[in-house]
Order: sequence, then structure tokens, then C-alpha cells
Amino acid sequence: MQVYEAASSFGEIGAGVGIGPNAQRALQLIDHGLRAAFDKHATSNLWFSHKNSFAQHRGKGEHENEVISDENNANGMQSVHRAHFLDALVKLVPKQKAHFGKGLVAVDDKTSSGGRVVLRFKDGTETTADAMIGADGVHSAVREHLLGMNHPATKPIVSGAVAYRGLVGMDSAVEKLGAEFTQNSTMVCGPGAIILNYPIEHGELENLVVMDCGVETWEHEDWIVPAKRESLERLLKGWGKHAQATIELLDPSLAAWSLWDHPPAPFYYRGQGAGQAIEDALVLETLLGKVKTVPEIPHAFDAYDQVRRPRSQKVVTTSREAGLLNSMKHKEVGSDLRKMKKLLDTRQNWIWNRNMVAQTAEAVRLFEESL
Repeated sequence: MQVYEAASSFGEIGAGVGIGPNAQRALQLIDHGLRAAFDKHATSNLWFSHKNSFAQHRGKGEHENEVISDENNANGMQSVHRAHFLDALVKLVPKQKAHFGKGLVAVDDKTSSGGRVVLRFKDGTETTADAMIGADGVHSAVREHLLGMNHPATKPIVSGAVAYRGLVGMDSAVEKLGAEFTQNSTMVCGPGAIILNYPIEHGELENLVVMDCGVETWEHEDWIVPAKRESLERLLKGWGKHAQATIELLDPSLAAWSLWDHPPAPFYYRGQGAGQAIEDALVLETLLGKVKTVPEIPHAFDAYDQVRRPRSQKVVTTSREAGLLNSMKHKEVGSDLRKMKKLLDTRQNWIWNRNMVAQTAEAVRLFEESL
């Protein structure tokens, strides 16, 4: 196994990410070291009364102290600082296995290469492999190779949302937002926008995100561009003190992060959120561990596709629905708080409660039956 990374080193943005209980179980099954790395960096809600809350949804303005829904699971919110968690994971990768500055530009799996996959990189080098697993971002050369340049699911499209995010010191956040809002995972919902915040780094930092859910086009060449405070003030006008305090906390280094999407692919073999990527990794490493000869590799990938694609694409679809719900743009729900509560309370149970052992066993069964 070799890892080819486009950047000059492994790195991540300074932002938080929540890892659900399903992905935590998958980390444990992949490798105890992975789970230990997560546990070392994971931060829960800081109040005992919120220990099982993944996100408490609240209204804006005159409703900002009103709880719409409280999504609960056994572990509550468990979040990590992306960059610090990645640093811990990288330590588990042997140095000789990682190759940097290897932006993938083309893939060739024709018979002229002796049946092996040829990977061609931006720096002019190339390598061959028995199989390739692509995780090369939304502008994916692997996806283009699998689906074809003109397939509608090849090119990314604007998701309709832009994020304004930042990390601030916990003391400053508590001073502006209050302890309960700041020290626990909270989502403020309103027409066309969402404010999300939760603690990371064991309560030393606050992860803040404002989502503008009404962006139809993106005219900039770069995906991340500097933003002006006035943009947030227009978006959150009339949202109340919590929104104004959030703007003040984000203001010094405000930037707009465009969010992109892909239409569902017709197949994976020939990511979505971090949790689904971890589930993918569990199934793939188990299946490839069963492979004894090169001709068996396609059978492993086909079993992976059968088990993982329906679930992960459903996650993508329902995540879109969640965005519409939380930004009060759902056609059948709108700003009806009771309807929101009914849909939000248990929306993620089917994701969180997936049996990771059974899912992997089903993939192995399909693989073995296909041989």
C-alpha cells in the first residue's frame, strides 16, 4: 500500500468536525490506534445536562431561547480539531508509504499497462498499482476516469450554501454568547441561514459556523474568498443578540467558503462526510484483507459498492434535506417549529445505529459468494 498526496505535506484547515457514534465504532474496528487518537482529541459538550445532545436546535430572534429539537444519542456531540486529529492519524502511517507533491492528473487502466493501473501525476512522474482507491477531492481525476468527462455526476456543482467559519477562544465566546450556548453543541435555525457552534480542544476553543443557504451561483475562481462583515449583517438581520455576537466573533478573519456537491454517481467502483469515509475505510480494509490474488480485487470492490453506495448516497440525500429543514426552506415544513421537531428529533438515528460488524460481514459474504 502506498499513499500519494497532492500537497507538500499532510495538513488540514483549522476547524472542528463532529464524529458520530457509528464512525467511532468503525474507528475501533479498523485499528485500536485510530480510536485512541480520536479519544485523545475528542471534546464532548461541557455541561452534564447536555452530555447526550448531538445538537440542540434553537430558534432565532424572539425564539432564540426556544428549543426546537434536541438530537440525542449515546455519546452526544464528539468533536475534534481537524488539523490536530489528522496529525495524530499521520503518525500511524509509515513514512516510506507516503509520497507528497503528487497531484493526480490522469489514470490509465488499459491492457497496454499489463493489466495494472497507471497513475500520472502533475509533477510528470507516474507509478503503477494493482488497484487504486481515489480520495482526491471534489475535482476528482479518479471520478472523471470512472464516469467519463461528460457524465453529469463528474463535475461539482454549487450546493446552494456558503459557510463563514472560524475558531475563537472559549473565554471570548462565553463572554459574547453565554456559557450554555458556547459550551454545548447548538444550532440556531432561521429562514435561509443556520448558525452552528460547539466546543473543541477540550473546551479551549469554540468552533463557529454561519451557513448562508441561499447561494445559487459562485462567481469567484477561488473556492475560499475574503468576506465583509456587511454580508453577514444582511444575512442575519433581525436574528437577535446571539447572531450579532457571532458576527463580532468571526469578523477579524472573515472568509466565505463555497460548498460544492456532486449528483449521485451510478457506481463507486470500476466521500460525503467524515463519518461515511471512515465507514468506507472499514469495509475496504476488511475486503482487501481477504483478497489472495489480483483477479479477486474487482470482486472486493464490487462487494464494497453494493454495501456502501446505497447507504452513503442516502446520507448525502438526507443531509441535503437537513439543510433545507434547518434553514426553514423545506417546502412541506417551512418555519413550522412543530413539524421541524418531528423530523429533526430522530433524523440521524438510522445513521448512528448502524451495526458496523454486520455491515462489514455482509460485504465479506458478497465477496466470497462472487468468487
